[in-house]
Amino acid sequence: MQWIDSHAHLGDPAFDADREELITTRLPQAGICAAVEIGCAPQEWTDTLSLTEKYPGFIFAVLGVHPEYAASFSAQHAARLTKLLQDKRVLAVGETGLDYTCLNQADKETQHQLFVQSILLANQVQKPLVLHVRREAENYEVYNDTFTCLKHHWSAHTHTGYPGVLHCFCARYEEAKQALDLGLLLGINGCFTYKKNEYIREVIKKVGTDKIILETDCPYLSPQGKRGTRNDPSNIPLLAQFMADYLDIPLESLSQQTVLQTKRLYGLP
Repeated sequence: MQWIDSHAHLGDPAFDADREELITTRLPQAGICAAVEIGCAPQEWTDTLSLTEKYPGFIFAVLGVHPEYAASFSAQHAARLTKLLQDKRVLAVGETGLDYTCLNQADKETQHQLFVQSILLANQVQKPLVLHVRREAENYEVYNDTFTCLKHHWSAHTHTGYPGVLHCFCARYEEAKQALDLGLLLGINGCFTYKKNEYIREVIKKVGTDKIILETDCPYLSPQGKRGTRNDPSNIPLLAQFMADYLDIPLESLSQQTVLQTKRLYGLP
């Protein structure tokens, strides 16, 4: 059985001590056939592409700017990103979006400006968007603002089977429906397994597994049972088993569906 981690940060310093062994040995042993590495700040882009060169056919790149870095994003960064997005090794634009938990780092206007700029770049290169949307407590305003930006600026025209993914989905059915109506997939990670998050599980039960892909967002968000430890793509089968048991579906079916949907999203062979 094979799995793809659709959203990882293996370049993070948390993996400096054992990155080589993890990628070359432990991940294949766990059935991981690919991982999509997200370079979400200008200082990460070179290292992200280096990982794709070192592990060709296994590590794939997505480049963009996380909203927390919006205030420091310069014209020089924009020019560099525009050039890098032409590279065939870069599968999508992201992660990009709005995060209202980090307004002390970048206010709403600054985040919105960067987000619109990222959307226009995705339109230009016709590559999918990897969206980061994070709310403050129970205020879902950030989702409404995100969908409004997308409806006004995004063409959703890509060379791939899906135009984008709402990464780290942690919202209600109302938000899921709006995302799906835009053609987006939902990225599901360890948050799905947390005891307090029954609302996410109920949304996925209603949405169906043909609209999701699996991710870790490692080294963060380890699944239940491993919380407090470093997350990595080898935990994808644990997440998948939890989901298959909850939804009462065959694990093999979940593997086939999510791998196919991830490949279609990113245009992978």
